[in-house]
Amino acid sequence: MFKCTRCDRDFRDGVKCSVCQERFDFPCAGLTEAGYRRLGEDRRNNWRCTSCKDAKAPSPLNLPSKNTLSKNTPSVKSLSLVDMEMIASELKSLSSQTNSLPTLIASVKAIQADVADLKSIKADIEDLKLMKPEVADMRTSLEFVQCSVESLNSKITEINQEIQSLLKTKDDVVKLKQRLENFEDSMREFEQRSRMNNIEIKGVPMSPSENLFEIFSKLGDHINCVIPKNQINYIARIPMRNDKLNKTIIISVHNRYLKEDFVAAAKKRTIVPADLGLRGDNRIFFNDHLTLENKMLLNKAKKLAKERGFAYVWVKGCKIFARKNPTSHIITIKSEYDLKKFS
Repeated sequence: MFKCTRCDRDFRDGVKCSVCQERFDFPCAGLTEAGYRRLGEDRRNNWRCTSCKDAKAPSPLNLPSKNTLSKNTPSVKSLSLVDMEMIASELKSLSSQTNSLPTLIASVKAIQADVADLKSIKADIEDLKLMKPEVADMRTSLEFVQCSVESLNSKITEINQEIQSLLKTKDDVVKLKQRLENFEDSMREFEQRSRMNNIEIKGVPMSPSENLFEIFSKLGDHINCVIPKNQINYIARIPMRNDKLNKTIIISVHNRYLKEDFVAAAKKRTIVPADLGLRGDNRIFFNDHLTLENKMLLNKAKKLAKERGFAYVWVKGCKIFARKNPTSHIITIKSEYDLKKFS
């Protein structure tokens, strides 16, 4: 790195005066780098700066005076004029070169600014080179994300198809559910209809050697409504839902009207085990043989009727009926929906 003698700026490459040994950059030397390279080695080694070139020309102060000139030397005057013209020409050349110095300096400053910008751009390029691995990793990540998004879109499409299939299945399930409910209602109705001829008797004490036909015959005699044995399909005890120690007696008869007459006659009496020659002071009850669902519905109807002031809730023909007073209309209760009719 060198410092220019004329503009006092640092430079890397320039020219050196062979006389004063001072160093100049190319603009201050009045040369271009390409032009300097084209000079031969001898001319480059003998190059002189402008100051040294001017010092080589004879100065007008050193010219001989008129008193010292001999009358026999008429050519001295003419030689002095030629030298003066040469000096004037060189001065004009130097003056023109000096006038272009500000422009050259401005150009140099602009070039230096451009070089600084180029250095900055070069630094940015170096930074970009350093960022190249990160950019590659980012590209890889973006490709992975793209693949993931495409896979996710594919899965979403499959899920949408499954949802459409499930929606269709849901409609089928709703239809099947409705059919199942209708089937269950039909089954409950069929089960209850199969019990139309059954009589349910609660409260009869159990004994190891009991004869149910004999007990049923004594009950018929007591209420004056005897059903012949040949009109009985079967008679048996079944467990009670809330009392596992005592079992209910179920009698199935051939004719529904026989069953209704027997239940109606039995409900007119208050019958206890002693009336049958058995031990116990509890009351014996006679009812239609309701299914478990209808028994629960009957209990709810009785409870709601008590809350709403209904006077009558009864069972006939295995059906549940309710009436608020003798003059009101009769409500038939087949499901919990009918319980909403209580007012």
